[in-house]
Amino acid sequence: MTARRGCLWAVVILVALVVLAGAFLLGLLVGAALSGGGFLWFPGTVAVLEVNGTIQSGEQAGLFSSGAYSRTFIAQLDRARRQPRVRAVLIRVNSPGGDVVASDEIYREVRRTRQEFHKPVVVYMESVAASGGYYISAGADRIVANPNTLTGSIGVIIMLPTYDELLNKIGVKVYVFRSGAFKDTTSGIRPLRPEEEALMQELVNRAYQRFVDVVAEGRNLPRERVLQFADGRVLTGTQAKELGLVDELGDFRRAVQLAAELGGLRGEPRLENFSRRGGLSGLLGGLGIT
Repeated sequence: MTARRGCLWAVVILVALVVLAGAFLLGLLVGAALSGGGFLWFPGTVAVLEVNGTIQSGEQAGLFSSGAYSRTFIAQLDRARRQPRVRAVLIRVNSPGGDVVASDEIYREVRRTRQEFHKPVVVYMESVAASGGYYISAGADRIVANPNTLTGSIGVIIMLPTYDELLNKIGVKVYVFRSGAFKDTTSGIRPLRPEEEALMQELVNRAYQRFVDVVAEGRNLPRERVLQFADGRVLTGTQAKELGLVDELGDFRRAVQLAAELGGLRGEPRLENFSRRGGLSGLLGGLGIT
């Protein structure tokens, strides 16, 4: 009886030790995952996202849709920054610009990633990061560009074609019933009146002032200095660095290294792509036809 009781106690103690060891190991794993690095099983990562093509509002939908959609990108960014293992965010920008509202929405979320989630953001500019492409880049902690990247183009433009002469030539007459004097300003069926031209120019001016503020705030530059080159001119990466619009000239590898450094990662960082490529380009890419 005594020997049997001794064996029982030995089993109980052994089970308790196994449970304690398991709990200790689980604590190490969870702690490593939450800290984002320093442990083999849960290394910290650099999240990689892409802004590729014309910047547009809304969500990407349909097989043949292309461009960078603000709501889609923001959802991807939000998923990345909420992951404990993600220590830094790297955004690859290859865009000539696009919708001013969509650009501003992305810019605000890039800033929010830094300020509220306390995760550094690095932008790598590829072939083109101009106009709205630069707008969203200005929200990052650091910007790396290729010396030959085309960037800048800080400005706003609205184009309203009119086809009233064409309608007259083909004998088409349009009757307009409007609720106010400016309701058909953008219809294109007649020339603009002077007051309409002034109205449209005011819209451009207000959006432009916001763009200048974004660059000055994001790059920590005096507003007067930004105004000196915020005239729509396109700049190379080298010229942009000379003006303070870019931090470094380098390649994607350097951008990865910089993101890892800002995120406190040691050694070669593991990259995690959060941009799900949609549309026809994503399909062809999956088939190896890119």
